Amino acid sequence: MRKGSPSDTGKPMRRAPKTSEIEWRQYHELLHTHPEQYLRIADDTIRQYPDDPRGYLDCVTYWMDLEEYDCALCDIDNALALREDTMTRYQRGVVLRCLGRYQEAIDEFNRVEAVDPRTFVTLLQIDRATCHARLGNLEAALADCARVPDDFCMPGFDGALGGTKSQIIATARRLAAEAQASGDA
Repeated sequence: MRKGSPSDTGKPMRRAPKTSEIEWRQYHELLHTHPEQYLRIADDTIRQYPDDPRGYLDCVTYWMDLEEYDCALCDIDNALALREDTMTRYQRGVVLRCLGRYQEAIDEFNRVEAVDPRTFVTLLQIDRATCHARLGNLEAALADCARVPDDFCMPGFDGALGGTKSQIIATARRLAAEAQASGDA
């Protein structure tokens, strides 16, 4: 799957491990304008820098955008094998949530929180509340929602709960009730 392709100019395309902010933005724009080129660059990065997890993380971004969560999980596991990192560990929890592997995602979010309780605190709580709600565990979902700041308002990313705090709580209640009614709880 990772064959790596030269660019149209014949030169290998690559994303060096350290790029400027402008180069990174241009590269990231490719995800939406030329996704196949974005993936080729990520593959080239993996081939040219096999000990650097960034190429794998770029692939995770690509797969998440396409909602190919199994592929994203494979690449995020490869990145974690190269370098343990709380951000990558948090992203792994998001991928697991997207796969519907809610208990595994909760466990991953708990690991992140144990290592660095201040990292991604609000997003982590919302992601974990989403998992608890989908498992029908309203009490645990509401406990995470209670820790969200009162003035919070953000759309939910990749299927996470979103909106204002009250909207997040209302959605958590609905999802937990649906899970309990369907017997998934």
